[in-house]
Amino acid sequence: MEYTELDWNLIWQKLYNNNLECRGTNDCASIWASKEKARSFMKQSRENPERIRHVIEGLPIHSGSRVLDIGAGPGTMAIPIAKKAAHVTAVEPSPGMTGVLKEYALEEGLTNIRVVEKRWEDIELSTDLEQQYDVVVASYSLGMPDIREAISAMCQVSSDWVYLFWFADTTSWEQAMIDLWPKLHGREYQRGPKADVLFNLLYSMGFYPNVETADMDHVRRFPNPEAALEEYKGQYGIQTPEQEAILLDYLRGVLVQNGDEFIHSGMTKRVKIWWRVNGCR
Repeated sequence: MEYTELDWNLIWQKLYNNNLECRGTNDCASIWASKEKARSFMKQSRENPERIRHVIEGLPIHSGSRVLDIGAGPGTMAIPIAKKAAHVTAVEPSPGMTGVLKEYALEEGLTNIRVVEKRWEDIELSTDLEQQYDVVVASYSLGMPDIREAISAMCQVSSDWVYLFWFADTTSWEQAMIDLWPKLHGREYQRGPKADVLFNLLYSMGFYPNVETADMDHVRRFPNPEAALEEYKGQYGIQTPEQEAILLDYLRGVLVQNGDEFIHSGMTKRVKIWWRVNGCR
């Protein structure tokens, strides 16, 4: 088969579905249904401020910009962007995340944020969104099975730029799952699709995007290994005391004690992909 005959959307779908099946879940957003988990995610984001700076400083946003933030989470990007732009529409399906986002916006006194509580795949472009946006951004929120359709929709509602942020290779937290999954579940871990598939898909769609990679440290802080265990149990699909013991033993081996806290860190290669949509729709 010629490489030009490859259907990169099908490759994305296969990797995406294999990852969900391996983890025993139906979608990426369900784990953030509670406010407690959403607040934990917000805390985690604030422990890694370089990610927020990396995203926002690279966006062409000014005081008159209208921005669409897809997969906005608890507002880690939407709130800082709203302080610089005229308007932000935040699309986020998880009730826990949207609840925290609204509280965050209220605390900051922001009135230029509109929250649409849907998955991007379920958005009706003509009724759920108000107008076109100068900048459409999806920051590490590409957990979408039909990525071709999702990107086409992003281009339809953008009047100028689309920015995607994703992972270039196996992430540090995926590597831990790759190492532990056979011991925990008796099978290999299946990682999700990465930027190589994304770039080839965009190329096949007629987009020739800019690409920039960056190394970023992923840091989590815990008061003790047992707190780390509680945080990671859901992600690792822990259901039995035996699995819990395996994960706790692993965490005790990788956590680094620094004073009264235990640090879990790892380096991940991230990628920014962006292009102008003019003439590409």
